Amino acid sequence: MLLEMRRSGILDRTVLVYGQMNEPPGARWRVGLSALTIAEYFRDEKKRDVLLLMDNVFRFVQAGGEISGLLGRLPSRVGYQPTLATEVADLEERIASVPGAAVSAIQAVYVPADDFTDPAVTALFNHFDGSVVLSRAMAAQAMYPAIDPLRSGSVLLDPNVVGEAHYRLAEEVRATIARYRDLQDIIALLGMDELSPADRGAVTRARRLQRFLTQPFRVTEAFTGQPGRTVPIAKTIEGCRAILDGAADKWAESSLYMVGDLDEAEAREAKATAKPVAAAA
Repeated sequence: MLLEMRRSGILDRTVLVYGQMNEPPGARWRVGLSALTIAEYFRDEKKRDVLLLMDNVFRFVQAGGEISGLLGRLPSRVGYQPTLATEVADLEERIASVPGAAVSAIQAVYVPADDFTDPAVTALFNHFDGSVVLSRAMAAQAMYPAIDPLRSGSVLLDPNVVGEAHYRLAEEVRATIARYRDLQDIIALLGMDELSPADRGAVTRARRLQRFLTQPFRVTEAFTGQPGRTVPIAKTIEGCRAILDGAADKWAESSLYMVGDLDEAEAREAKATAKPVAAAA
């Protein structure tokens, strides 16, 4: 990571604060607070906007639990420290804007056993403005980026911010994918033929939406050999709207996998379905 930061030229504008797992819990617990204090200095004294990266904030909770045990406190739910909510709030509520400058945080969160009802995860998510949830099931299906559109969310997905059309479309996409997931057990047992025409249409479009929402990344070009894509929001909205309206119902699902916008998918579909021309001898 240090070599990458040197190569990219951002090291001279970066402060690194480490708390490794072989260090005492008190030192690890202080790491997040120390980094936040440094961020506040640049925000308040230097009037600079600060991006605070925390990888990962669950270690802050974990260290707090170890300290609580050493102090002899009775554990609370699932063995966590009784001061869990207070400790998380003391950290998260300091990430704020002031006139002329702001601290914005991107935090990785380890979810124990993929249980989103875990008290630590719940306490952390209560303070976030948005979340991008990665799904093991989607990664197993090679749906990259493996972002779960049903569990992910943002306070900015609001009609007053993104507009009524964008908001309604996002809700429709999520509802279609949710319906498909509800039907997956029935499909596995009985097959698609037992579904109603409306449900078959929802499944067809949900599967195509899932593939359309995949995207090759520039950072993975060295591993996949596939160039990354940058897609404007307007193009993504346009593509999702067309799929929900049935424009891709007859297309092969592979035509929508790992593409940029719908125009690229349409070109791939046309190429795949083009009839070969036999040359006369």
